[in-house]
Amino acid sequence: MRSRPLLLAVVLAGCSQEYVVYMKDIPFEPPHDLDLQLTRFRSGEEKWRGDPKAVADLALRQKLDLDAAPWQAGPFFPAAYEVKYKPEWGTYVVRGYTYPSGGMMRYRVKIRPYFEIWYPIEVSRQKIHEMPHPALED
Repeated sequence: MRSRPLLLAVVLAGCSQEYVVYMKDIPFEPPHDLDLQLTRFRSGEEKWRGDPKAVADLALRQKLDLDAAPWQAGPFFPAAYEVKYKPEWGTYVVRGYTYPSGGMMRYRVKIRPYFEIWYPIEVSRQKIHEMPHPALED
């Protein structure tokens, strides 16, 4: 009988419940100057427009304030971004940030191609917090 509480503690030790809050999506107006952006990219003036991760980084910096995204104070860090594709969404770029409290924020920037460049169309955000399983609380 003595092993049952120990077994229960071992089983529940890794258990937690994840809570996700979906925040309102932030749309972008379609760019009216895509031809000019493409010309600048091709001339070498704005090479970043060909990098989906750089486009997503700039979109997040433009649409979020510093309080909402404390990582913004740092330089562009490409390894923090991942380019993905889903048929229902198209191409998108994701980035996560873990707060010192343990909470996490996940950002998704939907992007679209225009010849060799990319442009953002929407930013989505999710706040994620893991709570211990209720059986582990006193």
